Amino acid sequence: MKFAIINDIHIGDYRPHKGIYRKATPHAEKLLRNFVQKMNNSFMPDFVVQGGDMVEEINLSVDKKNYKKGLAILSKLNCPVYHLVGNHELKYLSIKYLKEALKYKKLYFNVDCKNFRFIFLFTKRFYPSKEIKLDFSQLKWLKKKVNTDKKIIIFSHHSLVPVNTRGNFWFSGRPDLTFIKNHSQFLNTIAGKNVKLVFNGHLHWNKRVVVNGIHYITVQSLVENTSGKIEGPPANAFTLVSLNDNFVSIKTTGRGSKDYKIKI
Repeated sequence: MKFAIINDIHIGDYRPHKGIYRKATPHAEKLLRNFVQKMNNSFMPDFVVQGGDMVEEINLSVDKKNYKKGLAILSKLNCPVYHLVGNHELKYLSIKYLKEALKYKKLYFNVDCKNFRFIFLFTKRFYPSKEIKLDFSQLKWLKKKVNTDKKIIIFSHHSLVPVNTRGNFWFSGRPDLTFIKNHSQFLNTIAGKNVKLVFNGHLHWNKRVVVNGIHYITVQSLVENTSGKIEGPPANAFTLVSLNDNFVSIKTTGRGSKDYKIKI
């Protein structure tokens, strides 16, 4: 089985942070189209995960236009696409709008395929609040969904466990903006269950931590400028995953690429 993850696409405004244009947003749409072609013509995954922050927020009307633009490009894939919602979507777009645009009843859900259960979580951050969390109803739902003999892989936009952010361009001094506040409840919910692997985006770098034997993989943004220059090329990063009943092979492409092989 194969799947791909593309995240932090940031279709929208081009603006500096700390004097540097770290998000090479003018390249986002072209890179996204190139990704679709590569998936259809070469990798041919069973599904694709869009990991959140598909837009770089501007205002309500422009964000709606850009969100629909991203959905239209990804609709050309020859496989299902499962969408996560990131914090940049939530700046101006409502949950009601996102559900309607995605045709989802809820922004968290699961998909079973062969011996695996794939769980997609909605890590909420509502502006102007800085608190990120899984709400009570979602944790209650998750408790039921991890009660299975299938091997479980979880996807979220924010990290579900604390991460050392030292050296991270965006969050070096603000780790609290990277992971859910109620991570202890999450860990209690999955304790002793068959969770093998967890993926998230948001931090715009490649990172792996292991908590209670579970590998938590943070994957790079499509458009992050890692060149060290004020303006530079995008990372053109996305993640390719191949798995069987015993092992998973993970390759994050583009600048600063990483490869992992993990026994599951």
